Amino acid sequence: VQAGIVAWGIGCGEDGTPGVYASVSRAVCWIDYTMSCYYGATSGIFSSYWGYSADVCGVWMEETVIRLKDRRARGNRQASTFFSHQIDQYQKCDIHWNKEIDTQDHVATLAKLDKEVKGVVQVGVY
Repeated sequence: VQAGIVAWGIGCGEDGTPGVYASVSRAVCWIDYTMSCYYGATSGIFSSYWGYSADVCGVWMEETVIRLKDRRARGNRQASTFFSHQIDQYQKCDIHWNKEIDTQDHVATLAKLDKEVKGVVQVGVY
């Protein structure tokens, strides 16, 4: 089970060396979206790369775009430009999410795992 990805660090869990880790469960829909866009651009098939459903990643996408639009509306000109660019990135591909939920690989299952290990290895010195 992949629980985290090194976002920044020197070496791999060495004593006295700081490292910053990203939670996979919090980013799984973004990872799937990015991979689906990348491979869709070459294959012409814009289906969910990892097979996630509309009920999971489709909802995540809609909520993310709504949240970014809200931030853009509340921000100054510079922030508005930044959020507009992010919205464009999230809308560059029309991913065809699956209709069914596979509960074994469901994002909520990954999020539960994330909560169980939270604080164990999120950000720390090894």
